[in-house]
Amino acid sequence: MLGVISALIVGILIAASGATAATVDLAVLGDAGRWNRATKQLKESMERVGVRKLVMPGDNLYSGTYDRAWSPWIIDGFQFPVVAIGNHNSGYANEIAFFGIPSEYYSTAIANTARFIVLNSDNRRNVAAQMAFLDSELTISNEPLVFIVYHHPTYTMTTAHKWTEKRDFQEKIRPLLKRHRSKITAVILGHDHIATMGHYDDLPYVLSGAAQEVRRGAIVDNTQSGTRVKSEWVIGGTPVWIRLQADTLGMVAKFEAMRASDDRILCTAEIQTGRPAKMGADCYR
Repeated sequence: MLGVISALIVGILIAASGATAATVDLAVLGDAGRWNRATKQLKESMERVGVRKLVMPGDNLYSGTYDRAWSPWIIDGFQFPVVAIGNHNSGYANEIAFFGIPSEYYSTAIANTARFIVLNSDNRRNVAAQMAFLDSELTISNEPLVFIVYHHPTYTMTTAHKWTEKRDFQEKIRPLLKRHRSKITAVILGHDHIATMGHYDDLPYVLSGAAQEVRRGAIVDNTQSGTRVKSEWVIGGTPVWIRLQADTLGMVAKFEAMRASDDRILCTAEIQTGRPAKMGADCYR
């Protein structure tokens, strides 16, 4: 099983190739580390829509084994090119080995198009090293689309969790998000078991955690540590995944929140690097 997964990571995503470049199509799904009715429903929705590559912002195993949680996905041809570690896992080394990722924090790119910088917000012991890595990656990156992926939201999004759970990580990453704002397309998060999209000041965030024990969400619009935190759209109470389409010609990232029960698009956002998200009218109906 590990050999199969390691082989999948070799062809991480689709490379852009001039004027004939295709749209990169991914599913963002966090907090999905248990095989049950909800994750089966999410998988089946992705299959109907035709998306089989996952961006996973953490909590990839709640109990049991990785094989039990993810074998149904692997058998049906799903791939895991972007995996972040959350606070629910069976050990960092085990998660790295199972999904075949380079390390607990790393960077992977679609040639000349999009870069995913993946961090481990769960590890308090190497925050300084991760921040140095992030600073370096953002400094040298030249892709038109740059996504930062980690598990714990940098500001409080629900009553279930507060940003102070990972205070050191969050206090260290905030200045880097501001310093390199012009290079960042969006941050991709999990942890809170809802689906929501919005802004930290003008930096777009996408939180996809509506997979396990899905909670009721509420609009957040406040100021936290000098940053305005505003959710433009939120849903809870039902399994939802978020489709990411990266247009390799127009250099636009399109996010669609997809309800698993009927594949209905609940909210659409389009984002260009360094700019606020353009929220679709469907987000406010």
